[in-house]
Amino acid sequence: MAQEKPYREPTGLNNWYVELGGAAFLYSLNYEKILYRSTKLGWVGRVGVAYSFTDGRLLNKIDMDKGAILAPFTTSILLGSRERKEKIELGIGFTLVNKSATEREIVPTAAIGFRVIETNKVCFRMSYTPFIRDGKYENWFGVSIGRNFSMK
Repeated sequence: MAQEKPYREPTGLNNWYVELGGAAFLYSLNYEKILYRSTKLGWVGRVGVAYSFTDGRLLNKIDMDKGAILAPFTTSILLGSRERKEKIELGIGFTLVNKSATEREIVPTAAIGFRVIETNKVCFRMSYTPFIRDGKYENWFGVSIGRNFSMK
């Protein structure tokens, strides 16, 4: 009885999470679909949304426009056995920054990170999310917490 039970990966094919930092710069609400899963590899697609409530400059790096709607789109490969809750994430994508009805910007981004999905379906992610904006390469990071679920 003192031994730990072996890890059993949750069976849900969907994740939702709140990300601070990351591809939408300040925060985002995200939905992620598990597109493929094998014993050692996974593939996911994600879409998110965020709203900029104020003008400003984040960490003296990123200019934000009041009223902008940001939408990160990424796809990632998850490396790690299904018998382990820890996974390495390698991804690429872009963030659509909608400043107004006629002014849009596409910001290329990537993700190199680490994630854990516990048996109780809580999902935790940490990632390095660099992006290219206005011709400049910017280092950025994100941290996420959410939940794995199934749709029936």
